[in-house]
Amino acid sequence: MNARVGPVAAWEFLLWDPGPVGQAATPPRPPLGTRLLAAARTVRAACLLRRRGWPDAQRQLRAQRPVVRDDDTWREPSQAVRLARREVLTSLTALRLADPDALCLPRSYAIVTYLTALGLPAEIVVARQRSSVGGRFAFHAWAELYGEVLGDIPGVRTGYVVLQRVGSEHLGRADADRSGGTV
Repeated sequence: MNARVGPVAAWEFLLWDPGPVGQAATPPRPPLGTRLLAAARTVRAACLLRRRGWPDAQRQLRAQRPVVRDDDTWREPSQAVRLARREVLTSLTALRLADPDALCLPRSYAIVTYLTALGLPAEIVVARQRSSVGGRFAFHAWAELYGEVLGDIPGVRTGYVVLQRVGSEHLGRADADRSGGTV
């Protein structure tokens, strides 16, 4: 069996979306310095969330500015989502330094902090389970970019009612064409 399919190895789709046939396999990566600054911000943000809680963490995220914003390479939503899927692993690796046992809120917060630093308008979605179990509702959080779920199963929205979306106020909202979930 051939291990390579075009410009992308056959197993790479597990890590990120290789994109349609005929397009470049992946968008160009941000410069290493930018990625390192984004990772450092992710570690600091995870520490803030652990020490001070969600209210302070969401204020910090809303006020966060991107490291650089002069590159239009990722402005097109499909390219931005493909880049984001590719960078999720880096953001979660940075999170492991600060919080090795992180659950859904710290994981989605790390992803969104990292992507915001790269200039992508990602958001954290906090949601409540649609039906209660024994009179109690479960809560969950995930990251989204242009309506695409990152770092979680794509169908996660079906079982939850969105309570809150949090992203940087310095980047445009990425929900213009979002489907599913209501606020």
